[in-house]
Amino acid sequence: MKKRTPDKFWFPWWPDKWIFGSVRIECTPAERGIWVDLLSFASKDDGFIRANEETPYLLRQLAGMLLIDEKELEEAIEKFIKLGKLMRTKEGTLYVVKWDKYQFSERHKRRVETPNGNPSLKDSKEHNIKEEDSKEDDRNRCPKPRTPSPQKRTSKISFNFTSEKWENIEKKDIERWEETYSACDIEYELLSMADWLISNPEKKKSNYKSFISRWLRKEQDKGGTKKKEGKRGEMSKGLKEFYEEKDE
Repeated sequence: MKKRTPDKFWFPWWPDKWIFGSVRIECTPAERGIWVDLLSFASKDDGFIRANEETPYLLRQLAGMLLIDEKELEEAIEKFIKLGKLMRTKEGTLYVVKWDKYQFSERHKRRVETPNGNPSLKDSKEHNIKEEDSKEDDRNRCPKPRTPSPQKRTSKISFNFTSEKWENIEKKDIERWEETYSACDIEYELLSMADWLISNPEKKKSNYKSFISRWLRKEQDKGGTKKKEGKRGEMSKGLKEFYEEKDE
């Protein structure tokens, strides 16, 4: 075991993580008690649970020091290994996985540690100066505000079979389709697609944007449907109201 001063034989305890964390859900009360004992041993050797750097504890040794049944300890250790909380080296030494998560940051250590437990006024002033320097460093490291990027589409184009309306079609979609499929009356074609979908509800699509593009491409290849007379009246009232609302 590495030689450490007595004031280092401790580790931070986070109440919320202990009360609401995964150990409470995954482990029995007895196993939770063993886990705290193992963490206490690990704090003496930077996360390792061993007699020294070359020698792991024998199971009966560890059980004797913890005053628990050897079989109970063995089962708990194997469970912690399975849960990814402990690991065993090829020499048989136990190590607490992510031991650094159980440590204070250097800044927090400077805040809570004091020389000999009773700092002088000079020490206090130096500590406060270091603390302010640390805060200034943190402020300097903060990233500068970035220019917001253009707003992206938040929802996919879809068709609502209840209201019989297209949803999430934006103005830029209409403009792009009008430019790409110039021979097509886009509004009329959207109404035609809606009518087809209403008549074939079992053929719902997972990607309506792709469905619209394929439909328009096919109509474009046929010569288009630019402003043909008498076709809009065949569509449902709900769909007409939808496009009237879009024009307002």
